[in-house]
Amino acid sequence: VNSYPWPKGIVRQYATANNIQTPINEIFISHGFAIPVIILLAVGVGMTFLATRTKFGRYVFAIGGNPEAAELAGIATRWVTVRIFALMGMLCGLSAVIASARLNSATNNLGTLDELYVIAAAVIGGTSFSGGIGTIYGAILGAVVMQSLQTGMVLIGFDAAIQQIVVGTVLVFAVWVDTVYRKRSK
Repeated sequence: VNSYPWPKGIVRQYATANNIQTPINEIFISHGFAIPVIILLAVGVGMTFLATRTKFGRYVFAIGGNPEAAELAGIATRWVTVRIFALMGMLCGLSAVIASARLNSATNNLGTLDELYVIAAAVIGGTSFSGGIGTIYGAILGAVVMQSLQTGMVLIGFDAAIQQIVVGTVLVFAVWVDTVYRKRSK
């Protein structure tokens, strides 16, 4: 999944121990997953557990489906909403630290205008605009699809404006599919 060059001393010892006769610069040893992938897996598992196995997660889905009905059912919607915003603030901070570490720099506008990509990823992953429906792994898969689309457009050489048009078209198509699915399920 992710490979990084090891220090030359370790590579020399490995080559000597395994009787490898290649130039040092050509030896490349993989050492597992990148740390952001491990963090993604940990956060994904933790958030899935929180959303599906705890009372707080059920409250979140209830508020997302119908806030007035959740209030009438006895859920403290303001308290849950504050906790949701606190949790999202923590996750945004974690993603900012990862993005800053990946880019070796930090600016106050890092991630600006990425909202369209995030919304498209959530909708592609199965989150409904009407609320109360969605999964963590669906959102992660939607993000993988959107990132693959964006990376492909960059490799092909699309202009930034065309990339935005393509993402907007994908978002409109995903919302259309969601509304058609909702109408058929009723």
